[in-house]
Order: sequence, then structure tokens, then C-alpha cells
Amino acid sequence: MRASRLDLPPPDHAGLALQRYLKEHDNSHVSVRELLEHIAKSRVLEVYKQAFERWKGALEQHGAVFLEATTRTPLAIGLGNSSPLENGLALHHTYGVPYLPGSALKGLLRRAAARFGLSEPEKAVLLGEGPDPKQKKPGNAAYLVYWDGWMHHDSSQPFQIDVITVHHPDYYSSRGQVWPTDFDDPNPVAFLSVKPGVKFHIPITCPAENAQDWPHKAAEMLKWGLEHLGLGGKTNAGYGYFSVKLPPKPKSAYEEGLELLHTYQKRIAAIKPANERGELDFFLRELADKPPAVRRPVLEAIKKHLQEWKVWKESNPQHARIQELLDL
Repeated sequence: MRASRLDLPPPDHAGLALQRYLKEHDNSHVSVRELLEHIAKSRVLEVYKQAFERWKGALEQHGAVFLEATTRTPLAIGLGNSSPLENGLALHHTYGVPYLPGSALKGLLRRAAARFGLSEPEKAVLLGEGPDPKQKKPGNAAYLVYWDGWMHHDSSQPFQIDVITVHHPDYYSSRGQVWPTDFDDPNPVAFLSVKPGVKFHIPITCPAENAQDWPHKAAEMLKWGLEHLGLGGKTNAGYGYFSVKLPPKPKSAYEEGLELLHTYQKRIAAIKPANERGELDFFLRELADKPPAVRRPVLEAIKKHLQEWKVWKESNPQHARIQELLDL
């Protein structure tokens, strides 16, 4: 006698089990429930852990900005995907684990953008722009790349069984030809969802040089969307909401310059005609290798201080060098 499916070990690939392991369709949905209970026990394999680390490492080398998004409520994404059951689920084709499609994330970002009052050029950078037939102008893709969000392998059992209850099945199956009544028999339909507490890593990259502020701006908008609008299906019923941790934002060159100015502020205030030459030699040595935006606040403060002392002269070689660095 063949063992019950519930007596078998959990499947190594939830997507394959969902597509191929259903024994039969029956009115009582016993086989569907049995299959879903079986899949819900599946665990993340070691091969996925290795793949996740390779994937993340490769994107980090390309300067990706990662959000950490943890499901706060059940997630039902990909319900309309092809499936032998009545509902699908977005599962990674190779590893059979849940993932967040980049197209869905970009669509959510487009919805969230309305809240942030973006200008048209900003929308073009973040989201791209469609063609303009009147001006015969082709469309452009976004300057940012929104990658699929991969589930972190710490979430070893990500699935749960959920239920959609159709209260008027005859009404829906007949497309309104049979009126719904209070005497209809509800039809509970089981489906898979991602349970709360499952963590995903969502990368955003920007191929352009010196434009890393844009991925961080997109990350802030996407965080708001994931926390307030939700992702996937059934968001009106409370599905698809996340808690999101933003990546640390690196300081801009200007912010580094302000910090450097704070460090030297007292020393700049102490510059007097008697010690001016030695102090200016010190600052010119210290600032020579700094990026222009970093050294600018310090040089501007020195120039302003010398002007207040009425000793600023561009004929002075040190003063001329300060002005030269400011002009770069």
C-alpha cells in the first residue's frame, strides 16, 4: 500500500511539489489540503544558503543598496500565477523558495512615488518614462535597477496554509446568473502564503557613477510603500505588509566637509597675523589630498576669517593657493 503523502518527507522544492504532486481534484479538496500541508513543512536547503550568499556578494561588489524587509503579516504574492490549484504563489524557479519579483517592487514604488511629490525629471530617473508620440520622443528605462528580493535563509520554514472562503460559489461560477443568498454554502479554499516573520533582502543598484544618493532615495520610498501600501494580493484584507530596515546611508562629501570644519573651527578662529603663515602652511598640507567638496567648508572658513581680519590678499602666495583650491 502506498504511504499517505503526509507520511513522506517534506519536499526539497516547494515549487515542483506545487506543480506536480497533486494527486487529484475532488469536490472536498482533501488532496489539495494534504498537498499544502506537505509543502508547508518544507525547509530551506543548504544549496540555497550558498546561492544566497553568492547572489548577495555579487551585488555588493556592484554597489547594491539592500533593504531588509520582514513580513509583518502573511504575504500572498503571485496568487494569479499558473498553478494546478486555484491560487499560485511567487516561488523561485530554481530553489522553490518565496521571492519578491522586481517588477512588483517597481510597481509598488510607482504607487508610493505619488506621496513624495517627485518632479518629472526625478520620476524619469527612478521609474523611467514612456514614449511621447507628439514629440516623437522614445521612452527611457529607469536609471536604477530593481532586483528580485531574495528570502534570507534564516527563515527556514517560510510557508503556511491559508484559507479564502467563497461565500457565494454559485454566484461567482455563473458570473452573476445565480443570485447570492443567505442560504449558500461557503466554500473554503486552502492556499499557500508566506507567514509573518520571513525576512527578504531587496537590492537596488545604479549603474551611473557618483549617483548613489538615488538608490537610497528609492529605498526610502520603497520602505514607505512596503509598510503602508503592502505588496502582492489581498492587501485590503491585511496581507503583504512589512517591517523594513533601511541600509546605512554613507555621508556625502559635503557632510564630511562640515565635520572636518567642526574639527578645525577653534584652530581657524585662533589664526592671527603673528601665526598666520605657519597655520596656513599646516592647513594647505592637511587639505591638499582631500576631495574638493570635503575641503571646501574649511577653506571658505579660513578665507572668511582672514577677510574679517582685513589681511586677505590674493597677491599673497598662500592666499592665492587657497583661492585656487576653492576654484577647483
